Amino acid sequence: MKAQKILFTILVLSMFFLISGYSKADGGSGNKAAELNSQIIQEVKEVLKIPYLKFESKDLNGRVSVVTVVEKDGRITFKSIKGINEDLVENVIAKLNSLNLWTGSDYSGKEFTYSIKYSN
Repeated sequence: MKAQKILFTILVLSMFFLISGYSKADGGSGNKAAELNSQIIQEVKEVLKIPYLKFESKDLNGRVSVVTVVEKDGRITFKSIKGINEDLVENVIAKLNSLNLWTGSDYSGKEFTYSIKYSN
């Protein structure tokens, strides 16, 4: 009876360690991609807080669509930056190109699309 309790305890503990080794945060790339997505959002928000005014027009109101892509080496580049307000688009391009974003190469080919609403 005592041997059965010991074996049962060992079995339960081994199951616990096997299951705890596979956690949701470590498992799929979906959660890590979501973390990468939120990290890119934070970086973009920080860099766009202060406008880079190199224009005579100070009207930087509008929306900009930004598409980022992870290159084979892990560098995060901005594939497309489009909007109606040209001054705003140029401002966003100048600010985002100042970022030096990198991640693991296992995310190569991933694209993230953002819509930025900017107002003075």
